[in-house]
Amino acid sequence: MADSRVKRVVVMVQENHTTDNYFRGLAPYGANVVSDWPIQANPPASDQPHDRHAYYRWLTGHHKGTRTQFDTATVIPFYAYLALTGAFLENHCSGFGTNSTPNHLLIIGGQSPTLRNPSRSQPPPLWDMPSVPGLAEDAGIGWACYTGTSNYPAGFYQQLNGSANLIPNAHFVTDAAAGKLPPLTYLWHDPPEDEHPTADVAIGMSKIWESVDAVVKSGGWDETVFLLTWDDWGGWDDHVPTPNVEHTPDGVQLAYGPRVPLILFGGPVRPGIDSRWSNHAGIPKTVMQLLGLPELGVDRVDNDPGLADLIDPALHNPAPPAYGSTVTLPAPPEPAPKPQPLPTPPAPTSIPVPPVVLRGGGTLPPPNDVPLTPTKP
Repeated sequence: MADSRVKRVVVMVQENHTTDNYFRGLAPYGANVVSDWPIQANPPASDQPHDRHAYYRWLTGHHKGTRTQFDTATVIPFYAYLALTGAFLENHCSGFGTNSTPNHLLIIGGQSPTLRNPSRSQPPPLWDMPSVPGLAEDAGIGWACYTGTSNYPAGFYQQLNGSANLIPNAHFVTDAAAGKLPPLTYLWHDPPEDEHPTADVAIGMSKIWESVDAVVKSGGWDETVFLLTWDDWGGWDDHVPTPNVEHTPDGVQLAYGPRVPLILFGGPVRPGIDSRWSNHAGIPKTVMQLLGLPELGVDRVDNDPGLADLIDPALHNPAPPAYGSTVTLPAPPEPAPKPQPLPTPPAPTSIPVPPVVLRGGGTLPPPNDVPLTPTKP
């Protein structure tokens, strides 16, 4: 379903925070978040383990994760504003229970051949997998990926690697302010602007704010849908157990991973706290819905319901506060609403993670490069 009102979709991906870790400040508004864990100092002093092994220890109760929370309104007020005036997907999950690269790949194309970050001492991998930017190119729709160092992560796709549409992220603000963003735009940042510990998270928030403001200054706010998310859990705890819908050959839950924030915002986005289950595979599906793209050929994406129902062509939301100005948050309702109960899991049982689909019709084996030794069947 393409919405003629939506001329542009901008997907912004930051790093390593759970919903509880970032958004304790939404509890008075009815969000299902913990609000009594210790306040996290900013910047964090260390980067917690958050790979597949750490996730398994967390999943089985052998590791609690870091139970601290940022002061939402004080440290990341612009994010609080977006969450309270846009659509806050409180039960959004990282696509896989592991660390960065697999989840970035899920956001681009809904699948990953690996469950780990590639070695930095070896040449970067190159996979001929379908992707949403490639799907847009095949359909004659303009796209750009404003990437981090070494074109991470879009450069891992054979169809995208070497394209002039892979642009250093430093150009985003200038291009956005000039009205040069194409209909499909992805944006990643490098440290410290990506919020990956041990970065000062206010730096990353400020960069996202500046980037959104550039779109506003170009006159594009009313016709743009933004999707802002974080790639993985980063080793921070979250109190909500997520549905087990896919598992690796060792029998350990892979999907969904822990909850991470997802905020949809823009001129035509219906605001409110949304309690449905969603995951990173729903991001490319939502892009496809809004831009009228055909199926990707990846079941995890094509069968996802997407989030296009959160777009209302009749809405004309006001633009957010100008970059660097004072952020005033809406007053919480009185009395404070109770959180919504967790929805029914999206699948009755977990299935084995399927093979990886390639563009030519072939496949790669299911991702299984981090074998675990379960403590019980």
